[in-house]
Amino acid sequence: MSNWISDETGVWHPAKERVSLKNLKDKSIEIEQTSSDGKKFKQTIFPGQDYIYEGPDRAALFQWWEENGRPTAEEMKVREGKLTFGDDFRKNSEFMEQYSKFRQMFGFNSVDDYLKYLGYDSAKSHEKFLTKASVVIMHDAPARIKEVQMVGGGDDRANPGKNIRLGGFGDVPTV
Repeated sequence: MSNWISDETGVWHPAKERVSLKNLKDKSIEIEQTSSDGKKFKQTIFPGQDYIYEGPDRAALFQWWEENGRPTAEEMKVREGKLTFGDDFRKNSEFMEQYSKFRQMFGFNSVDDYLKYLGYDSAKSHEKFLTKASVVIMHDAPARIKEVQMVGGGDDRANPGKNIRLGGFGDVPTV
C-alpha cells in the first residue's frame, strides 16, 4: 500500500521508506547510503546481496508512475523531487468559492486574512509537515507464530500404528 504525506499547501508527497531488499539483478548495482554519523557514501551491491533502501515509498512512486502515463526512466529523473499529487489548496476552486462567500459576509481583505480567521498557521503547518515527512515507514516482516496444532477433535487414523489424538478430548471411558 502506498504511503503519502500532505504538506501545508495540500500537495501530497511520497512518504519516506526504509526497508531491507535483495539485489535480484544479474549484475552489481551501486547505491548511495548514509552512515550513522550522516555522511553519504557509495556502496556496491553484488547479485543476491542484501541492502537497505532508504528513500521515497516505492509503492507511492509506482502509483504516481501508473497515474502519470508511465514515463520513462529519463523522464522520471527529470521530474525527481516533483512527484506529487494534488494542487495548492489556495488555487482550488471549491476553496476559492468558500472564500468568496465568507469575504462577502465578513469582509476579508485577502485569503491570508481568511486563513488566519480559520486558525491556519503556515509556519506551524510547514513544521508539522517536515516532522511527519522525516518519519520512516518500516516494512517489517510479520512476526512468526507457532502453527496451529489442534484443529479439531478425533483420531488420526491415516497413519496406521501412529494414531495421534487431536483436540484434547481425552480417552473414551471403558464400558
